[in-house]
Amino acid sequence: MRGDGLLGLIRDGWWASSAPKSFFRALAQSPGPRLARSVLAAVIAVALALAVLSLAFVRATASDGFVLVWLVSSLIGLPYLAMVLMLGGLVMVRPANLDLRAWEISAWAWVPAGTLSVSLAPASYFAPLPAVVVGLLAFPFWHVALLTSGVSAFAAHGRALAIALYLVAVFLVPALLTAVSFAVMSGMR
Repeated sequence: MRGDGLLGLIRDGWWASSAPKSFFRALAQSPGPRLARSVLAAVIAVALALAVLSLAFVRATASDGFVLVWLVSSLIGLPYLAMVLMLGGLVMVRPANLDLRAWEISAWAWVPAGTLSVSLAPASYFAPLPAVVVGLLAFPFWHVALLTSGVSAFAAHGRALAIALYLVAVFLVPALLTAVSFAVMSGMR
């Protein structure tokens, strides 16, 4: 990889986001998984994304509580990230015959959240709703593209099943739980 410091981590994050095939090929040549580094990259990326979403929310509501909104969203979003990282890696281990690399791939796949949020930060300030819509629509595709590149670099067999299980565990199940929660809450009125 390109360095161990924060600057090296940022460069690796950009490399993963902009050229995932070459990034994961290089990662596959490294001696072993660097799980802490990939998780740190994911945490920084999601924290940046939550900051930009908080900025958009504050601008859209004409509020001045950016720090409070970012703190609350981080208290919700970062534990959620931990849960989906653990679950996402877990569902990919067996079908793709991956070891700790499953969690490493899952973590690096969250890096586009930071890349996208940094690029949308100015738009979030001036046009918060369109910026949020663009970000929320673009991120899942970018995320899955990174995930697919990562699984393809490390798994000889079971790639499609691993990716399908990941999508179900990380996107479909939470969406269904959210929909059911809203339906139950609206039925309680």
